[in-house]
Amino acid sequence: MKKAMNRIVLLMMLPWLAPQVSAQTEEVTSVHERAICAPDGVALGGYDVVSYHQTGGPKAGLAGITVNHGGLIYQFSSAENQTAFTANPEGYLPTYMGWCSTNLAMGRLACPDFSNFKIENGKLLLFEHAGFTNGRDIWNTNPETHKQQADQNFKRFGG
Repeated sequence: MKKAMNRIVLLMMLPWLAPQVSAQTEEVTSVHERAICAPDGVALGGYDVVSYHQTGGPKAGLAGITVNHGGLIYQFSSAENQTAFTANPEGYLPTYMGWCSTNLAMGRLACPDFSNFKIENGKLLLFEHAGFTNGRDIWNTNPETHKQQADQNFKRFGG
């Protein structure tokens, strides 16, 4: 009887809860809506994109050492890193325009935790870290398959 009452109360609350949930969820349908991951226009949460490829990286970038690339502002921890990026941006830019690689492999777009990353075959991959779920750990269980799926979905989302 008690379980039945709990179900009835839950069902009665659904119409009220649905608008609350949808108001908090912003659906992203294209990889080009990347401003959702950089609402202030600063890429990678302000981390120096070059430093991900260096020992001890990533490092926080400085607001005074920047490059505007692809409509986003990239901050750097040193003038040397700024110069390296300017000479070869494609060598440093994150794969999948910075979206979480694991979520993309699952057919979803999600912003990553910019400190949760992996360099794979010289390319920067970023991953979400939500609660007990670490996207990088999931990716590492089968990186080849996840990469194939992420590549397919990235194209499907317009990348």
